[in-house]
Amino acid sequence: MDPVTSIINSIDRIKEINGGDLGITSGETHANQIAGELFELYGSIIEFSHLAGISISAVDPSQVTSVESACDAVLRQLAKLELTFAMRRGSTKARSNYETTLVELSKEQIKEIESHISEAREKIRDSDVFEDNHKRRLLKRLEKLQTEIHKKVSDLDVMLAGVTEVTAVAGQSAKNLNPVVELFNKIFQVADSGNEEQLKLPAPPKQIEDKRETEEE
Repeated sequence: MDPVTSIINSIDRIKEINGGDLGITSGETHANQIAGELFELYGSIIEFSHLAGISISAVDPSQVTSVESACDAVLRQLAKLELTFAMRRGSTKARSNYETTLVELSKEQIKEIESHISEAREKIRDSDVFEDNHKRRLLKRLEKLQTEIHKKVSDLDVMLAGVTEVTAVAGQSAKNLNPVVELFNKIFQVADSGNEEQLKLPAPPKQIEDKRETEEE
């Protein structure tokens, strides 16, 4: 568990023992009841804050006049910092989610993907079932894939976007597009093979039946 999530969990527990929020105590009796666990949790929050690179000044209980004042000082500080911790957790989650889509490709993987890209490019150009605008879209997508695989760290989302786009186009076009769809799938699967949390491919396209052949028959 990352430090910021641990901080949030500690704050949630403090709210629980304090009646549901970070408001000041209702008196000396209340303060005495929660002081032990409150300061234990507060100590963990201070430590986790340092680990997360968040600088906060710790409240020193010895510098206040009573247990009630010490508890209230901690609660006031945490109430002010709660949004800061929440924002940091959001940032951490976003970064973590992005990093799970990154992968470093080997020379062998790059070579295999390039082979699939070349074959897909030929099939798209030679196809008589793709409309011209679909061909341009898919060829442009292949260009992006070509650029992406030569980066030091590649983004799997770019690969997945290619699969998604060709799947959508295939769903709008006539039949017999499976070879092109399959090549885009292979490109993504080669890239995704080194990823610990593998992403899911979109469902195969529901291709529209080419009624012209039926009518001719």
